[in-house]
Amino acid sequence: MHVSARPFALLAALIALASGCGGHRPAVAPAVDLAAGPRAAPPETEADGDVLVWGKQGDGRPTTYRVAGDGRVLGEEPGIVIATSRGELAWREREAEVKLGGCEDGAPPANLEPGTVTHVWLAPRDDQPRQVVVDPGDDGEGVGELSHRVELLGSVGPYLFVHEDVYVNACGAHGNTSATFKLWDAEAGKEIDLLRNLPNREALARRAEPLLDEGDMDPEEARQHEDLPDLVQILPVYGERGGLRVDAQFARADCYACSDGLWSGYTRSVIVPSEWTPERFAPWSTPPVAVVKFLQSRPGFALGGWSRR
Repeated sequence: MHVSARPFALLAALIALASGCGGHRPAVAPAVDLAAGPRAAPPETEADGDVLVWGKQGDGRPTTYRVAGDGRVLGEEPGIVIATSRGELAWREREAEVKLGGCEDGAPPANLEPGTVTHVWLAPRDDQPRQVVVDPGDDGEGVGELSHRVELLGSVGPYLFVHEDVYVNACGAHGNTSATFKLWDAEAGKEIDLLRNLPNREALARRAEPLLDEGDMDPEEARQHEDLPDLVQILPVYGERGGLRVDAQFARADCYACSDGLWSGYTRSVIVPSEWTPERFAPWSTPPVAVVKFLQSRPGFALGGWSRR
């Protein structure tokens, strides 16, 4: 189940999954093919202008810095801002309450707490027009608890790595968490799929397999897995000087009690370096001098991404 921005689809599917327990294990999300063809960004030079760098220091909130070619900070603002050929776009989030139907027949209890969902969009600073990145809908029928979160794992130029997880208690033996991933192209204003293009996917899955076996609560069951783990997510990782690598997360179905909490309930997962840089990420694989000097001046800064018009 790969989640798109269609209203109601996410919550309805999760309620159906969470209604069961025990042997009913939700399948790991397959990728939906929405990919456009490779589109490399124009080459960049030090004379192309300022760079936007975002990230955070320690446990602080994300901050975006405008950095000159020589590494000087020209300005900063809270939050995440991405530079594109269409202008600068800010990452916006809004948490909304969802009225829940509850698990009882008839009217829900008066003291039933509402659920929460997170809406996400990209927009210029005047907030119009906007790109809707996550629209979870508001269907809480037959649900006793609901909590939906969105995390921006990182960005590569205009490409945003978006992780969602939803906890739902839909009146089964226990609640369940389901996770999804999407790669958002802020230039095109749409989701794209690169998971299926991972060239060494099978080899990486085989590398992930023994790592999953090591921490399995039931070694005997671990040996019985016949299928390779599924690729569920890719994420950018930046080194101390801003060099980029792409990691791949693999997951496989397991019992609810065996889940490690790193992906959905009923799964265990591991992250391994993919040794792959998609063609469309090439212009951002090597950081410019501005980014390198900025990072050198801020030890411990966790780089989330950088971009330039």
